[in-house]
Amino acid sequence: MNTVKTKLFLSIAAGVLLLAGRSFAAGSAATVTEAVNQVDHGLTQSTETHPAPKGTVLADGEYLKTGVKSRAELELANKTITRLGANTIFNYSAADNQVDLQTGTLLFSKPKDEKPMTIKTAAVTAAIVGTTGFIQKQGKSIVFGLIEGSATATIDGVDFTIHAGQLLKFTPGSPPQILSFDVPLLLATSPLITKFPHNLPNEKYINREIAEYNDLVGRGFIQPPKDPFYLLNFAGYPPTFPLPGFDSAGQALDKFNHPPSDDTQQPPQPPCCHPPCCHPPCGNFGNQEG
Repeated sequence: MNTVKTKLFLSIAAGVLLLAGRSFAAGSAATVTEAVNQVDHGLTQSTETHPAPKGTVLADGEYLKTGVKSRAELELANKTITRLGANTIFNYSAADNQVDLQTGTLLFSKPKDEKPMTIKTAAVTAAIVGTTGFIQKQGKSIVFGLIEGSATATIDGVDFTIHAGQLLKFTPGSPPQILSFDVPLLLATSPLITKFPHNLPNEKYINREIAEYNDLVGRGFIQPPKDPFYLLNFAGYPPTFPLPGFDSAGQALDKFNHPPSDDTQQPPQPPCCHPPCCHPPCGNFGNQEG
């Protein structure tokens, strides 16, 4: 009789532990899949932090922070892969399916499952369904770009549609700019791509974008950027403020876009056709660096 009671007690205890385990899994928001150098996590920035090595499970809303010369990769509860550059603070709410980037650089690759996810900063909110891209916040300046897919970014209630190979740059007090960048160059140079051993979930779509970009270069619709890596706006003129040429997500080249001092030293201009024009429109392709 005692043996039966003991077995019954053990069965109930095991069931309670199993349910507790399932409850914890259901409340988790992300798992650290790669951690290099200083990577910490905590409930809030004002509370005590703890190291977040590979395998660390983050609770819903818990934040992750990287230090100098550090990086991390996480798999979110919705299977999105996120990669954090140095000096980045980020948290994810599985309940709201929302990423909050407070500072630093984040690369994301969300599977194309038709389930929307929000990426939020202090000034820009982006809605993505299934795409790969990056977002960077340094001080008040924000850069949001896409490697493949499309997304909608909202600034002060105004929506901006961003496509593959484009980035939105915004600093409060200045009008937003949408610029084109070199997708293959970014993928070949960005530490958020080259320093991680795993493929991204949308790898086949990324490869398709590379092939399309190279095809447009081969047919003369895009002129690849050349030193000094000028970034041009839609009108084809250099921006009026110095702007680094982005060769990677958040890793800018130390070359700035100062207007030429000599009239003979004009930035190279991309070829353009006259209507009816081939797709994509010429106006969307400047001699721009990603």
